[in-house]
Parts: sequence; structure tokens; C-alpha cells
Amino acid sequence: MNTLQELTMFDQLDHLNDMITQTEEFKRFCKYSHLMDNDPEVLEIISNFKKLKEDFEEVQRFGKYHPDFTVKRREVNQYKKKLDLHPVVMEYRRAEYQLQELLDEVLFHISEDISDNVNIVSDNPFFTRDSSGGCSTGGGCSCAS
Repeated sequence: MNTLQELTMFDQLDHLNDMITQTEEFKRFCKYSHLMDNDPEVLEIISNFKKLKEDFEEVQRFGKYHPDFTVKRREVNQYKKKLDLHPVVMEYRRAEYQLQELLDEVLFHISEDISDNVNIVSDNPFFTRDSSGGCSTGGGCSCAS
């Protein structure tokens, strides 16, 4: 690849980046990311959760035989639930998931244009090329061994 091709490719990547940052998914993610970082209630819940988790990890070293093991584990689980059910946290995770879906789709289409043999790493099952799998799954692939 020569310098002109590289510059053209970088310009196209910049354009793609600009397009992604203009999407509703990106804007929503930024909004809730900012709220997560600045909402006093969320920050307090996260801080308390971290402390409880550290306390539990200390107790967990001794396993279920520690007298406070069950109580500490229950506290961590309850606080984790409180954190997970907070509206700002729920919306942040939803926005994060939607942005990740968009990025997965973009990368899928880019990889399709490059080659049918490009490995796509995604948790989204809709972005698999076929069900036969590749080298790592024990399925058939076109690698020469």
C-alpha cells in the first residue's frame, strides 16, 4: 500500500468516524455516560458497592466458613441489584449495548468487503457468515495445515 492509498483510507476512516458520532446511538451513549460520571446518587451507590465488594473479597478468602460470609455476600448482591436497577445505570447499559450493535454491524460490513475469510468477533449471532465454524470451533475452514 502506498502513501496515497493510506491517506485515502485514513480520510475514509475519519469520515466513517464522523458519521458514527452523529448517530442517535452515539449521542445517547454520551448522554448517559456523562450522567453516570456525574449523578451524585449513582456515584454514591457505586462507591458503596465497591466498599461492600472489597469487604466481601476479604471475607471470601476464608470461604463459606467465615462467620460473615453469607451476610456479606447477601449485602453485595442486594447492592448490585440496587445499582443495576437504577434508571441512569439501566439507560447507560441500554445505550452502550445499542452503540455496540451499531459498531458490530459497521465492522461486519467492512469485513465483508475485505474478504469472506476475515474473522468477525462479536457476541451478536446475526453476524456469523456460516454455521460451519472455523479453526477455533473445530469446523471446516480453508486453512492449510
